[in-house]
Amino acid sequence: MAQIINISNSVDYKPSLRSTAISEDEEEHDDQHHLLSPTLDIDQSIHEDVDIHPPTSVHLQLTNDNDSITTDDLSQSTTMPLPPTHSYQNLSSSSSESSLARPLLQEKHRIVPIYSNDINSEDLTEKSIINSSDSTVYHRRSSLKYYAIDMFISAFIITPFVNIHWRGAWDLLDIYVLPNHERISALLSVLLGLLLLYLIYLSQNFIQSIYEKYRKQIFGQILARVFTLVFAFAYINQWRGLWNLIDFTSNLWYYLLIETTISITCLLIMKSVYDLNSAPFLIGTDTEHYFLIGSKFQVSNNRFAQYTFDFVFYEVFEAPLVVVAWRGLYNLSDLYIYPENKTISMLISFFVGYSLYFLLGIIQIPFVQCFLKRRYESIHAILSNLLHLIAFISVVQIWRSLWMMCEQYINIPGYHHLTLWLCYGIAYVVLICGLAACSLNGPGGAKDSYIDGQPILLFKFDYISALVKNQSNSKTDKTDCLVSDSSSTETIVTADRTYRFQPP
Repeated sequence: MAQIINISNSVDYKPSLRSTAISEDEEEHDDQHHLLSPTLDIDQSIHEDVDIHPPTSVHLQLTNDNDSITTDDLSQSTTMPLPPTHSYQNLSSSSSESSLARPLLQEKHRIVPIYSNDINSEDLTEKSIINSSDSTVYHRRSSLKYYAIDMFISAFIITPFVNIHWRGAWDLLDIYVLPNHERISALLSVLLGLLLLYLIYLSQNFIQSIYEKYRKQIFGQILARVFTLVFAFAYINQWRGLWNLIDFTSNLWYYLLIETTISITCLLIMKSVYDLNSAPFLIGTDTEHYFLIGSKFQVSNNRFAQYTFDFVFYEVFEAPLVVVAWRGLYNLSDLYIYPENKTISMLISFFVGYSLYFLLGIIQIPFVQCFLKRRYESIHAILSNLLHLIAFISVVQIWRSLWMMCEQYINIPGYHHLTLWLCYGIAYVVLICGLAACSLNGPGGAKDSYIDGQPILLFKFDYISALVKNQSNSKTDKTDCLVSDSSSTETIVTADRTYRFQPP
């Protein structure tokens, strides 16, 4: 199966880890061979064409990853080229390569054929197959348990602290940035946010290269944490400025409804409706390549031109549509969900938002499994859009309820300014210590981060995966051992023929 390991498709960037994905010309081979286990990463630079020697039947149990290795009986030597490399950028999200939800999508064993004359097939028994099956069932149950834990951590730990940080920064800007000139204050926030974001877009490769050089030193870790704070500050300024500027327009229900409908329609046409989502549906874990921002459309081989296009597309055209949609639904909720009683209004938003969140989190696994079998891409696109819109309703209600809780209950009497500074700082420190500070980017900050070469999960909250990320390093070490002795063993790797759903 194709492996996506936090690598960037940015212009001129040379990733150190590679992924393999199947090409259309090789689909015939896949029907005749078993599939690659998602737990092995093979450096494609080592093998370009590999010879398959005449028949040797092998079944090997890998105790660490629960993968079964076997071969078919081949009548003649064959040369099979490895598929081309594809890379997908992963900003503010954990690598799906180590996603603990991935086994929940797998219907069968993944197999790596290895052909060697030095292995005695008589030593392999039926017991190893049974052990492999039992281990797979256990692994799926463990994955389901961690998947549920991820949902709760994302919902009740990461998302509240992200909300607290945003509320602290937002209100501090209201206090310190020309409070008596609201229009100019909002405009300054927009300009400051866009300026910071543009500088980040242009300097992403430079910052990444510095981090790669010093990442094992204290300077590299400080750089990563400061970058996270500045990136979040830029998004908060952008959102505050746009939101406050739109507040000067009409707040009548039909205006809000029209604005929200038009924005969502435009996002559907741009195939960017998933950018309406935020924590808890899309959380970020602090990875080694979160300085890099993915390109949705490749328009130039020149870094400056490509990054400028990305900035204009994401931050000038797409972000205002997301803000308009959020503000429309948020203000409609203020108007019609018990406006005379803020406590009841807050509780309704809380229960509606989290009920939809857990419902969508539960049904997304069978949903993806169903369409992996049927392969009705058009129907999948329609239903995916519908689920993302329901998630949008959920996440706005969650953020609204948490924001109201902050305003109502998190306040030190007589020390309002200090309260905001504490909210801003403590939430940031907690998320830094929890390796989830990238979630501070907020709505629209993920930038296609959950797109990968695997069967796509609609919502990503792979927090536990970040805590066991050292598993990836052990896999790489194991792969190096497998390919190091090429004189005695020749490995044939066939990429999984996955049906990759493009985001609707």
